[in-house]
Amino acid sequence: MGNLERVLGSNTLAVPAIAVASGIFFSTESPNASLCGFILIILALLFYIFHICYIKDAVTSWRLRMFHYLWLAIAYVGVGMLLADMNRYEHIDTGADIRKDVSICGEVKDVRETTSGDVLTVQVRDIIGGKGIHQNFNNLKLLVKCGNADSRAISGDIVVFKANIEDIKDNPNSFFAGYKDIMASKGVFYICSLDNGKINVIDHHKSAMALSREIRNRLECFIENTSLAKKTQNLIITVLLGDRAYLDSDTRAIFADAGVAHVLALSGMHMGIIGGILLFLLFPVNFTGRYKSRIMLAAILLWGYAFITGMAPSTVRACVMVSFASLALVLERKRYVFNSLFAATLIILTVSPSTLYDAGFQLSFICVASMAAFAPHLNPLDRKRSPFSYKVVSLLVATLAATCGSWVVSAFYFKTFPLAFIPSNLLLLPILPFYVAMALCHLIFMGIGIEFSFLKKLLDTGFELTEYFLRWIGNGNNIETHVTIWIVALWFGGLLSFAFYLNIVRWRPLLYVGVILTCITLVSLPFQSGT
Repeated sequence: MGNLERVLGSNTLAVPAIAVASGIFFSTESPNASLCGFILIILALLFYIFHICYIKDAVTSWRLRMFHYLWLAIAYVGVGMLLADMNRYEHIDTGADIRKDVSICGEVKDVRETTSGDVLTVQVRDIIGGKGIHQNFNNLKLLVKCGNADSRAISGDIVVFKANIEDIKDNPNSFFAGYKDIMASKGVFYICSLDNGKINVIDHHKSAMALSREIRNRLECFIENTSLAKKTQNLIITVLLGDRAYLDSDTRAIFADAGVAHVLALSGMHMGIIGGILLFLLFPVNFTGRYKSRIMLAAILLWGYAFITGMAPSTVRACVMVSFASLALVLERKRYVFNSLFAATLIILTVSPSTLYDAGFQLSFICVASMAAFAPHLNPLDRKRSPFSYKVVSLLVATLAATCGSWVVSAFYFKTFPLAFIPSNLLLLPILPFYVAMALCHLIFMGIGIEFSFLKKLLDTGFELTEYFLRWIGNGNNIETHVTIWIVALWFGGLLSFAFYLNIVRWRPLLYVGVILTCITLVSLPFQSGT
């Protein structure tokens, strides 16, 4: 009890964050989530009032001190249910009159350029169907494939078009298995195609998000006009700007088969690399004795980078987490990594409750939590005796911890299990920061009219060698699997047992439980493979 109290005392936002996430999860299956949430909040307040008014004895109050976490958890579960119900995604009626040959009005939220035409994400406002049926929507997203149609739309445009609306379905020939579930986690359930139709732009909503995506489009054009090889350009656009539409299916498959597909998504890992580069460039600030200013300035610049790359949800989440981690360092609370993670999670879920079901958010949270829980215990070197070797090994063990924590989630969502994912990640991830730094240097110099041929050669050759290595190590080592939620639960049950044993209390039964659960998971995995 004492160890648990100590942990909760040093991570004050753990209970609110976990409780809000639980409330959002429970609201999914509850048709009256708002009512249930309101009742839970009232119940928590009554518990608190009872404790304050009727338990005045100091000794009894001290004995019941853990009771405070109980009413606090109940209250935040109610808050989570209320938030989820208020931000619940809307659905379209199944009737043909509101789906076939309907007029749609909405705001363009995102534009992706693909080889088969533009793909728009539209926040639908109105749908007018046959027989004069008219429906208004506040939280409905629609994926619009323009095909041969000329969209000429940019983020922020208010558009009107005619189309047939269909449910998003899984495509067995698609690169990503489970496409329907992945899009549903982003709140997109419907799709329409405009092969011969036309999109009419009737207005433009000027917003910071629209400006952000316009800047990203200009940066993409700038990179395409450099002298780099076409494949290198596409990789840099994907890694630095987060637009995966530039990558061909063959390149995606190579990275996926090797177990490093996450490298192609601008996420917390990439923002961490950019943050590290910014801290390195701002190192001279330390000579003024204001190292805290250096940390905060790097966090601010990281938000600027997120803005010019389109403010994708994954980058915003990463910036929120980095901001709280920076704040912890400035306040000299370097050991409160988990509290920073819980604080960021609480804010993210409060603003967008549906993010809880986003695969990117789950992977980001798991990777950071795994590194914080296991990496310090896996490094066998002494930091004071060999600081450089300690940092090199820290990078490797952090990669190993993040990979071991996240592989089961990737297998659950993408229905594949790359057997070479550990060696691929251990070899590629330590090199990635240097490649990103070289790419940024090359683009900055190109922006001022200076081109260094050796940087171009390094970038092109580096990608060619990486592609060759990944093709070799991933060839025939990728198996289809159908990981169930029970396998995920068993694996994380084992990880939690290990984490509690290493960070909270050295109680041997926890270690035994962790070993048993992980062994059951690994033994069960072959039986989950598809045929």
